[in-house]
Formats: sequence, structure tokens, C-alpha cells
Amino acid sequence: MKTDKENPAGTAPGDVSAVGNSLSYLKVMEEARRLAPIPRPVLVVGERGTGKELMARFIHNQSGRGPYVVVNCAAFQEDLFVAEMFGREKGAYTGAVDSRAGKLELADGGTLFLDEVANMNRTVQEKLLRVIEYQQFERLGGNRTLNVNVRIIAATNADLSKMIEQGEFLPDLFDRLSFAVLTLPPLRKRRDDIPALINHFLSLLHNEIPNLEPKRFTETALQELQKYHWPGNIRQLKNIVERLYISDEDGTIHASELPIEITSVEPIRGTFYEKVRAYEITLLTTALKDCQGNQRSAAEKLGMSYDQFRHFYKKYRLDELLP
Repeated sequence: MKTDKENPAGTAPGDVSAVGNSLSYLKVMEEARRLAPIPRPVLVVGERGTGKELMARFIHNQSGRGPYVVVNCAAFQEDLFVAEMFGREKGAYTGAVDSRAGKLELADGGTLFLDEVANMNRTVQEKLLRVIEYQQFERLGGNRTLNVNVRIIAATNADLSKMIEQGEFLPDLFDRLSFAVLTLPPLRKRRDDIPALINHFLSLLHNEIPNLEPKRFTETALQELQKYHWPGNIRQLKNIVERLYISDEDGTIHASELPIEITSVEPIRGTFYEKVRAYEITLLTTALKDCQGNQRSAAEKLGMSYDQFRHFYKKYRLDELLP
């Protein structure tokens, strides 16, 4: 694992935590800056793909603390997670042929980021509660108490209050972790930030793949992207921008090149033939919008003859569908 001891700048490539000017996001960033120097836990909540880990690293970078260590609480089998977090002594279990420091020791003087904290089992929850309260713990299989200075930042998209009611999460641990809570807004709540995020991703891609020419999105394409509801949030947007950047050939990404789930106002339902019809209409109308209503240009864009385009235009009565 790479920590800030190995990467003193503590920067995250592609960090989008400072990209955006929507009011909802600016409020979160202001609160994050205020909390950064305070050595207390922060709980970052939000839907998947909203940038919770990037926010955690932003807080750490602003804090001036030492190493930054990440633990994905969903990535380890239950019997190995205690050793991963707290370390182990030689002979602690079969296969433990040496002593090894855990993530808490590696994060001493810095920040420990617990991603998907809702996935921790009760045993680890109880041990972590003691760490937060007393900054003390023992390695697995050991009896020597270790002291650390660790700031905890945790993240989740789960409803911890509901998990507490169901007996799946310790209320005392929740109280400690939620000294401060940052709620990241979903992308659909900050649509005005989408063009800035896209430009950020395009710039990163051009720097990463300089042999490909710079790309731009048409205004119509940007409008379509801003209308979409983005269930996967920033992560989904980044993935789509990267796919379009690689597949585009002329340097300009048009609305007709966007995935069908973006340009469809609603999920396509019905029979196979109804779905095909809806998809064809979407392709035709999007191409027309890209070409400012010029049917010959739209036909060329779709790789068909003008006569073929006119056939579909009349078949689907597009003059009645378009403004």
C-alpha cells in the first residue's frame, strides 16, 4: 500500500474534490476545510460514486498530518480483517510466520481512512471504538498495548441509523465517528458542475494519452449529460467521458455518440420491436439536434444515405416530435 510516507505530496491523481461551483457542493467544501485541522473523526456519507474517498484525502491533505492509509472494510475476509487493521504477532494463527504491523500502526501520526465502514463486523467495531477513545490497541495474538496518534475518517453509503436499529452497528461507535458528518450531494443535485467535471476529465486524459488530439463535447451533448439523473454519480460520468474520449475520431463528441441510457428520457420498455423503434428515434433525433436540423448532415453523421434518412424521418414522423 502506498502511503504519504512514500508520496509526500499526498496527492490523488484525478482528484475532483475541488472541481465544482454549485452551492450545495461549495458548502461541503467549506465545511471540509474547516474540519481539516481538527484532530477528530469525520464521517463522509453519500451515494456510490460521489467521491467519498477523494473527499477524505482532501481533508487529510489540508490537515498537515503524516501518512494517509486506506482500508477497504469490504475487501477482507472476516478472520483476516482484525490482523489487517491491528497487526499480528508471530504465531497468532496458522501461517503467521512473522510479526507484522497493521494499518493503525502505519497510519500513526496521520490519517486512517475506513472505506465502506458499514461492512466491519462487531468484533472490529468494538476494537475500533477503543482506538478512537484511547488511541490504544493490541496486535492479534499479542498482549503489549500500543499507543498511536491516528485521525479516523470513515465513509459509507449505507444507512447506519437503520443498521443500529437492526443491531448491526454499534451506536457508541457511530457517536464517535460522527463527531462531524459530511454529506456529499449526488451529481443530479449539482448538474451545473457537470461541464467543469467533464473538462477536468478531458484534461487528465489528454495529459495521460498525449498522442490523441484534445477532445470537446458539443453544447447539445453537454445539455443531454446535464439532464441525465446519474445513478452512478461522478464515477459513472468519468467512465463515460473516458470511453467517449477513446472511441471518438474527429475531436468533437456529439450527443448522438452518447450511450443510449443518457439520451433516453426514460428507460426503454416494451417488446423487442418497441425498444428498437425507441432506440432508432433517439439516434435520429439526437443526430438532427447535433446538426442543427440539417437532415443531410444528420444522415452523413449516422452513416446512411439521405434517402435512407428521409425514409426513417417520414416513418417515425419526426417533424411532429422535434420542436
